[in-house]
Amino acid sequence: MALFKRGEIWWYEFNFALRRGRESTKTTSKTVAKQAEKNRRRELENGFNGIQDNREERVRSIKELATTYLEEYRLRHKSGVFADYAIRHITRLIGESMVVDITDKTVKSYQNTRLQEGARSQEHQRRGRLPP
Repeated sequence: MALFKRGEIWWYEFNFALRRGRESTKTTSKTVAKQAEKNRRRELENGFNGIQDNREERVRSIKELATTYLEEYRLRHKSGVFADYAIRHITRLIGESMVVDITDKTVKSYQNTRLQEGARSQEHQRRGRLPP
């Protein structure tokens, strides 16, 4: 952990999880810079150890998350056709589930249902990998 100045602004630098963190504190106060460094380190430690308070995210439904994802996807991509196609199946089958309820069993159940619906065969047929 080290504080140093670049011009009038204080910066901090430290190693975390075998990576060097170096950021500006955007302040000319050394006291504020020390506190900013402590806060950033604590933020990284909490995130690394899964201690963040994300209760609101965990109680959201998959359908809500999918809607948000599609809105953001469309902002970044010219066509949202593939995302619409993929997300439609997820929301249809597990859309009412809350994020906190999703487990490996939920994912396997979703995958099995899609395979039973012939999703894999249809995809490979479209790509010409399996005979119709």
